[in-house]
Amino acid sequence: MNTIRSLIVLALLCLHFGVQAQTPFESLNYLYSIQGSKTIGGMHNRQPNSNPNQYSQQLNGVLGQWPGLYSADFQFEYNEVNARQTMINQVITEWNNGAMINLMWHACNPVNGEPCNWDGSGVLGSLTNSQWNELITNGTALNNKWKSMMDEIAYYLQQLEDAGVEVFFRPLHEMNQGMFWWGGRPGPNGTAKLYQITHDYFTNTKGLSNLIWVWNMQDYSGLANDLYNYDPGWNYWDVLTLDMYWSDGQGYTTQKYNAMVAKAGGRPIGIGECEDLPAVSLLNNQPLWTFFMGWSELTFSGNSTQKIQDIYWSSRVLTLNEMPGWTGSGSWQNPTTPTTQYIQAEDYSNMSGVQTETTSDSGGGNLNVGWIDSGDWMSYSNINVPSTGSYTIAYRVASPSGGTIQLEQAGGAAYGTINVPNTGGYQSWTTIYQTVNLNAGVQGFGIKALTGGWNFNWWSITPNSGARLGVTALEGLNEEKLNAYPNPFTAKVKIPVGESPFNLNIYDMSGKIVRSFTKADPANPKEVVWDGSNITGTAVAPGLYHYRLYTEGKVLSGKIMKDK
Repeated sequence: MNTIRSLIVLALLCLHFGVQAQTPFESLNYLYSIQGSKTIGGMHNRQPNSNPNQYSQQLNGVLGQWPGLYSADFQFEYNEVNARQTMINQVITEWNNGAMINLMWHACNPVNGEPCNWDGSGVLGSLTNSQWNELITNGTALNNKWKSMMDEIAYYLQQLEDAGVEVFFRPLHEMNQGMFWWGGRPGPNGTAKLYQITHDYFTNTKGLSNLIWVWNMQDYSGLANDLYNYDPGWNYWDVLTLDMYWSDGQGYTTQKYNAMVAKAGGRPIGIGECEDLPAVSLLNNQPLWTFFMGWSELTFSGNSTQKIQDIYWSSRVLTLNEMPGWTGSGSWQNPTTPTTQYIQAEDYSNMSGVQTETTSDSGGGNLNVGWIDSGDWMSYSNINVPSTGSYTIAYRVASPSGGTIQLEQAGGAAYGTINVPNTGGYQSWTTIYQTVNLNAGVQGFGIKALTGGWNFNWWSITPNSGARLGVTALEGLNEEKLNAYPNPFTAKVKIPVGESPFNLNIYDMSGKIVRSFTKADPANPKEVVWDGSNITGTAVAPGLYHYRLYTEGKVLSGKIMKDK
């Protein structure tokens, strides 16, 4: 097994040297371009936010150069929270100077809120299992408290988006250790679940498009297992980083490096923070580290001046004067294709779990958030319909018995009924669609349960022009896993697609689409057969590939390994 793993790692190393990625982000594409050849030298600037360049300045005093990666923190204490704007102003300056931007958030325990201290009531606090379950359950008091804390951070992140700044965003860091209130909870309902909630809220609800998501781990000896027990999912992170503090007394081992490379699957990896700076010889032996970030004062107390100079001055490590500079060419700033437009009510707070307002309850006045009994309805106001035309309404619902729902416009106009299937449980989600014609203007809508009872997760309205089977309304949802076979494959691989209309894309590990399908194999209308060739018919290189299937009501994904 170790031999097989080593061969896989070696294949990934060979495959991803010099990858030219096509992601929406200019700075992320740059990371892909330097994989295996260069490493960006970074510096974190912790307290005080009132002097947000303190440690970069100290490094400049040693090197005569500025770090290629600038890092800061939203922080948690009273004075630090009040100085967040000063820090954000510095971030904009650093981006305009050509630095790669990394932002952290040592969030306060949502049980007590912010500001807080570095103690058991704040960042170092803990949650009971009951409190944790409340935190990750949409619509609860603690869940809403976390959202309000994220609202505060989103205010500043929006400023960065408006200024054209791309942010490597690293919330809930070191999630595989229990020092912080969010960490040390493995499994699908642990820290990974909170990361998913956080990602979806900033991305879908707040609409931030400038965030490059960094998934970060601590350097424990059980890293290889932790990388699977804490994984929030392939679609939730762009970069994988490891914090190096010799937590197991072993340091920069080959085993940890190989585990990171294998888990990243071709995506960039970095040393998220460290006291012991990686030696140049280590970077030559572990070439896929695309950046490292010295931790503020520990950089200078844990390394000699000579070592700091040897590393940052080496031909392998990039300082600010060697960075390419940013041109604003990221496709998130210059979209070439229409983007999905979600039309949402002002009181609608989360694409992955709605917080509703009930204006009428003929069913008894005892509603839970998200649940509608027969005769109940929920209303949404101030929804701006940008233009008259056809729209697809998507509802994500669960019902143990099924029923019928109706969308109504304020004033009584109804758009017909929809049958909700029996999904078998309150959390067994399915997505149903309705096509309606809407008039332009600010309108109000109500969703009414005519029969049965159903659990309401989210709804969206998407323009039909340019829409793809309505599935653009599903972007941002957890994807279901789809298994291809044989996997790994040499000549051909079969991917189940069902009988509904579909769109299947196959991506390389840089995110580039290498092949698309809209029709099944003539010999089997429920499968697509891929022979490992790209759109021009040329065979693609051996290695890992990712695929996503868009079909009515679902987005499914998986990975496949192509052998020689």
